[in-house]
Amino acid sequence: MQQNKNTNSISEIDAYCQNSSVTLVNIFTQLLGQFDLRYINKLFSGTKRRGIEGFKIFQTLFVLRFLDFGNVAQLMQSGFSKELSHKKDVFYSFLNNAHIQWRKIMLLFFKQIITLIISQSEEEGDHPKFLVLDDTFIGKTGKKMEFMGKVYDHSSHTHQLGMKVLTLGYTDGKSFLPIDFSIHNEAGKSGKRGLKAKELKVQFSKTRHSQSAGYQRALEVATDKISVGIEMIKNCTTKWLKVDYVLVDSWFTCEKLIKEIRSIKAKGAAKKLHVIGLMKTDRIIIIDGKSYKASLIPEIKRKNIQNCRKYKCQYISFEFEYKGIKMRGYWIKMNGQQNWHLLISTNEKLTFVKAMTYYKNRWSIEVFFKDCKQNLGLESCQSTDFDAHIATISIVFMNYMVLALKKRFEDYETLGILFRDLQAIMLQQSIVERIWTVFVHWFESLFSFMAVDWTLCIRNVINKQDEILKNISSSLIPLYARTQ
Repeated sequence: MQQNKNTNSISEIDAYCQNSSVTLVNIFTQLLGQFDLRYINKLFSGTKRRGIEGFKIFQTLFVLRFLDFGNVAQLMQSGFSKELSHKKDVFYSFLNNAHIQWRKIMLLFFKQIITLIISQSEEEGDHPKFLVLDDTFIGKTGKKMEFMGKVYDHSSHTHQLGMKVLTLGYTDGKSFLPIDFSIHNEAGKSGKRGLKAKELKVQFSKTRHSQSAGYQRALEVATDKISVGIEMIKNCTTKWLKVDYVLVDSWFTCEKLIKEIRSIKAKGAAKKLHVIGLMKTDRIIIIDGKSYKASLIPEIKRKNIQNCRKYKCQYISFEFEYKGIKMRGYWIKMNGQQNWHLLISTNEKLTFVKAMTYYKNRWSIEVFFKDCKQNLGLESCQSTDFDAHIATISIVFMNYMVLALKKRFEDYETLGILFRDLQAIMLQQSIVERIWTVFVHWFESLFSFMAVDWTLCIRNVINKQDEILKNISSSLIPLYARTQ
C-alpha cells in the first residue's frame, strides 16, 4: 500500500544521511568554510595527545558519521586508518577528557549557525522564536558504565537500562537547533538506580578535578531536570539569545518552571518570556474567584464549547489562575475522542488558533531526537566513562546542526525578492507543518474512531511511521488478494 502522496517523511536530515559519503564531506567542508572556528580551536589547545592537536582529533571525530563510520573502531579498520599517524587510543583518551568544555564548544557552534541564518535569510519580521525543552531516553547495554541505571521509558512504559538526555533547543518554525543538554539518571526509591548492590560496586568511576567541565556535568546527573532546564534557559536568554516563548510538554509544566521562566527577560526582547505547554488536568485552578479541578471544566462550562475547523477539534478557552500565576487555558478535544487535554499559555491574549500554531513547534524536538538516534548514532556510545558520553552527544548534536543548516538553505528559504510573490507555492513545508499533515492524515484514516490520545498519536507518527506503514501493508495485501 502506498503512502498518501501528501505524506512526506518525518525527518529533517534523512535525505542527507542517505547520500554518498563524498557528497556529505563536501557539504561539511562548504559549511565549515563559513565558520570562524578560532575560539573553538582555542578550547582544544590544551588537549594535545602524542603530538596530535586536539582540534585535529575533533575534526576527525566530527566527520565519522559523514563517512558512514559508526565509531572509532570502524574507522581504524577502514582504509582511512593508513592516513592517520596515531592509534585508536588517542581518540578514546580525547573523548574521556574531563577538561574539554563541550558545553561552551556547542554553544559557540550554535552561535555560528544562528549568525549564518540571520546573515543569509530574508527579513522575517516579527515571527516569534521558541525554545523547546524536553528529554529522551537513551538505551545502553552495559551495567558497568559510570552512573548507569534503569530509567522510565515513556515510549514502552517500562524501566530500561539507560539514561535520560535533557535537551534545550531553538526553533523559528523552519529549523530546530540544539543549544544545550544534560544527562540524568533516576535513583529510585532505594537509591540504587534499579540495580543490585554488586552491580553498583563494579561500575566504573573516576576522580575529576572540581574545576573541570566534566565534574560540573557529573553533578547534573542526580540533579532534578526542572532545575537544570531552568539554568539552561537562563544561560542563553539573559545573555545573547532573543526568544519569545518556551514550549514544554505536561511533565515540565509545573509551578516552579513557569514562575522562573516568567521572571526572565530575554536579551533584546521587549517583554518577559512566556510559556506554552500541556498541563495535567488534575490541577486545581481558580476561575473568577472559584476553585475548580481542571478536568471538570468541559462539563461545567459546556455552553462555552466552540468548534475549530482548522485543527478539527472542539475547545473551551478561559483565563484562570494557578498557584498565583495568571494564564489562559485551552481545553481541547480532537474529533472522535473522549478525553479533553489542557493547553496553557502565560500570554493571556493568545487566541486558540495561535496557541495551537505556536505549540506545534514543540514537535520539532521529537523529530530531532528521532533523527539523532536513527541517522547520527546518538545511542551508539558504549564507553564506561561518563565524559565519553558527553563528548559523543555533543558531536552528534553539532553534526545535526550542520545538516539542518544545509537543509534549511536548500529547501526552506525563498530564492530572493523576485520570487517573493510565489513564496506560498515554492516554499517547501517546514518540518512542523509536515508533522501536522501526516498526523491529520493518519488520525482521520485510522485512529479517530478508537479515541487514541492525540499527543501519543503524533509521537508515534514521528517515531514509528515506517513501521506503521509496513504493518498496515502486510495486513491489507492478503485482504486485497482475496478480493481479486
